[in-house]
Amino acid sequence: MKYYEDVEVGDTGVFEQEYAVTQEEIVEVGQRWDPQPFHIDPVAAKDSMFGGLVASSAHIFAIHCCIGTAECDEDKNIAAESALGFNNLQWHSPVRPGDVIRSKYYVMSKRESSSRPSMGVVKTLTTLYNQSDETVFTIETTFLAKKRQ
Repeated sequence: MKYYEDVEVGDTGVFEQEYAVTQEEIVEVGQRWDPQPFHIDPVAAKDSMFGGLVASSAHIFAIHCCIGTAECDEDKNIAAESALGFNNLQWHSPVRPGDVIRSKYYVMSKRESSSRPSMGVVKTLTTLYNQSDETVFTIETTFLAKKRQ
């Protein structure tokens, strides 16, 4: 586990966890949260601007959260206590059934927390990419990171 003191601006990490996206999951998430034809109907999706079924933006954000919290590699995972904000969310390429998503991060900044002396504030840029190394999503995340006690 990396604590606030271990994190340096410019640090990078690649999460080893992969997330395989299925057609069933795309349809299920789409039906519940974003019922657009290109998320829920493989036939209708062929006539969309995407030319086929694609994951919704909410689904891709959820995958980002899943990969970051499921990582068990002690050398990579930062001791995050709570998210403070998300900025500059960008969807670069569609996520399709069969895609395998991976994640990497870059530490943009860090500072002491003015209200919580046992924590620091860290800002990262996270990139999700598929099996072809094509960037599909980027996001800046600001969060509280635990300090060593």
